[in-house]
Amino acid sequence: MKKKWIGLFTALSLAVGVCTVPPLISGAAPSEQIDLTKTCGLTVYPVDLQTADEEKQAYWEDMKTADVVVDLYRIAEAEKLSGYDTYYFQPSAGYGKLDISEYSTLQTYTAEDWERLAQEAAGITFATESAYDPVDMKAVEDTGASLTGLDAGLYLIVARGRDMEPSEYVKTVLQETSDETAGESAESSRLVTVAHSARYEYMFTPQLVALPTKPADAQGVINTASPGDWSYTMEVILKSARELRYGSLEIIKTLREYELEEGQTPEPAVFVFHVVGTLDDKIVYDAYDKISFTGPGTSGSGDAPASARLDWIPAGARAVVTEVYSGSSYELTVPGERTETIRADEAVSVEFENRYDGRRTKGHGIKNQFVYDSESGRWYSDPVQQAPGNEGLPPDTKPEYLQ
Repeated sequence: MKKKWIGLFTALSLAVGVCTVPPLISGAAPSEQIDLTKTCGLTVYPVDLQTADEEKQAYWEDMKTADVVVDLYRIAEAEKLSGYDTYYFQPSAGYGKLDISEYSTLQTYTAEDWERLAQEAAGITFATESAYDPVDMKAVEDTGASLTGLDAGLYLIVARGRDMEPSEYVKTVLQETSDETAGESAESSRLVTVAHSARYEYMFTPQLVALPTKPADAQGVINTASPGDWSYTMEVILKSARELRYGSLEIIKTLREYELEEGQTPEPAVFVFHVVGTLDDKIVYDAYDKISFTGPGTSGSGDAPASARLDWIPAGARAVVTEVYSGSSYELTVPGERTETIRADEAVSVEFENRYDGRRTKGHGIKNQFVYDSESGRWYSDPVQQAPGNEGLPPDTKPEYLQ
């Protein structure tokens, strides 16, 4: 499925910058020389909770229900660089293809290069059905995930749902980026790991961190060329985004009796339903559907009920289903309104039942499907109906999941 992640990590106020710490030759000599025998520590926070930002707090309140854990993989060991107060990397078993062994090459790497390396490292980690074993795993809480007793080296941070297997939490999505100077856009694939709350799918970008490290400079950039003492503990914030999850609604209809005179050609009995879904007191789904019958029970045969299925309803929405038209000769034997809560990746159902009321009339119906354009505040029909003033689908307003 194509996902538009245009400016993903800058558009979201919850995003953070690259946490990679590339080792570079130290300039000014610190007061304490590096000691690669010391153990290191890493604390991973879900979002930046140091501020009173209500949006971030709300984001985290839902994310915590996704039961997110952090796996830490040691990608490379840290080796002292002779003659300098710094270190280089010796790739761990299985990660030899990563271009991190040459110290001179590491000095030229940009933030984008380290993001690319993180993607390559994650790809290696999950290349087989049995992923490499992490050196540590901790749950993400309000106080972060604290990983201690770590040896110096390069680590891959992977956040995911606790009870999910790699085949479930590792996925590849399409990211659409734009070149503002050239006015062009491009598409690239990105490996992410996921966790699920009842309402959202959280997507995390794998991140690389190097330990030990140095304090950030005045611009907030961290590298081992910065002045100051070596730090053997580090704090980072997960890079994440989220999308709504969706579920389906099935309307099940039973017609106990059917109006038909002897010798008469059956004409469909049409029943129309209006479905309104609300989430956080906002309407997030509004659609009509119909079920037609040419005989009792189902539409022409047997005693099984007929049904209509509506998809792509946001998970968690309270769906109210109303039978707004019960045919020209039929009446409901049960109340004409049902309510169900939509569950992600499932189909919930509501049932209605009608019977013939003894009148002999004829009637039929057609189904019009409409799409709401939030930009213009107008409704458009889909497919295009032959009606005066109708403009069909507005351009570029189909939901992403329909593109």
